[in-house]
Amino acid sequence: MTKISVKTAWLEQTPDLLQDLGNSSVFLREGRLLVGKGEALRISAKGKDRIQTLSNAWLKLVGEAQISDEVQLPGSGLVAFCSIAFSENSEFESVLIVPQELVVIRSDRAWRTTFEPQSQAITSANGVVGKEFIQGEMTSTRFKQAVEQSISKIRSSELEKVVLARDLVMPTEGRPNLDKVLQRLHTRYPHCWTYFVNDNFGASPELLIRSSAGEVSARVLAGTAARGTDPDVDRAISEGLLHSTKNQHEHQFAVDSLIRKLEPFCDAVEADSKPFSLALPDLFHLATDVRGHLKETTTLLDVVAQLHPTAAVAGTPREKALELIEELEPFDRGGYAGPVGWIAADGSGELAIALRGGRIEKNQIRAFAGCGIVSESEPQAELDETELKFKAVRWAFEN
Repeated sequence: MTKISVKTAWLEQTPDLLQDLGNSSVFLREGRLLVGKGEALRISAKGKDRIQTLSNAWLKLVGEAQISDEVQLPGSGLVAFCSIAFSENSEFESVLIVPQELVVIRSDRAWRTTFEPQSQAITSANGVVGKEFIQGEMTSTRFKQAVEQSISKIRSSELEKVVLARDLVMPTEGRPNLDKVLQRLHTRYPHCWTYFVNDNFGASPELLIRSSAGEVSARVLAGTAARGTDPDVDRAISEGLLHSTKNQHEHQFAVDSLIRKLEPFCDAVEADSKPFSLALPDLFHLATDVRGHLKETTTLLDVVAQLHPTAAVAGTPREKALELIEELEPFDRGGYAGPVGWIAADGSGELAIALRGGRIEKNQIRAFAGCGIVSESEPQAELDETELKFKAVRWAFEN
């Protein structure tokens, strides 16, 4: 592997990073923005051990890198953008991308990191997108049939929950530039994690794991309801979600799964005693925050390898849910519902779950949306939930 030289220095002025995002790797949320230009180095992997392969290669790179860092904050020094395929059977690569140049804004402070060697040029993107999304391989009819099959499976087996996804597609001419799409997502959903890594993009409301100085945190989202037309209706919907047996049932599966997976890597794990209703522009989610303190011998990617896929994007029990997803979904999820974000040499990092978006494919953009199926689910209601979740990406591509 190529050895890399890294230099991080403060910037005197805070730049405007919300320009030319479509030619960058990005991870944006509120006052914290990471934008990487080009590629100095790419590490890729496929298969069952893809995350551990990336982790081992990353540790080797970190051990051999020459790092000059006057900032010494999470997101400075050696940093890589990360996108991991949902399934071990995916044909899409899981990657770590070290950019040629990284600019980070954290509140009112900014710094730039340069990486040598700069082996790859910045990819130009100026293609044209279509006018609207149309049904993909998982049509509405096929999706409702898959939900019915899932409910039957849940009621007759040990399977408790499975998360099924639909897709929409939009034709493109050439490689599309997502500059305006990313800007719109970040502006409309500032509390979400807007991402664009390895052709996967979106604005995710769900944090998989964050690490800083050994402290880790995660947010579980499971359970959904549409926003109302005025504040009084919103309050009623929010209260209804908090008291919905079906949504509470689905949510608790996801929380319990995360805690079980996180406990072996932490000295202690804490979670909110009750979920809260998280309001987004289009919908509400049940949300629970989970916190822990990593053991000294643990890396962030070690944790990710155990956490992914969570019950919130796969189901419970995990292996049975994954088998049913492989059977019922007609497409390769690729990076959708997989970890996406950044990691740094000092052990810090932030990885969301790649939701509320899609990916660039040859001559088209494919968008994804999914929902958790439990014994109380109804096919039409689940289809309606996917339409709610597609609102973000439809809006982002409106002309």
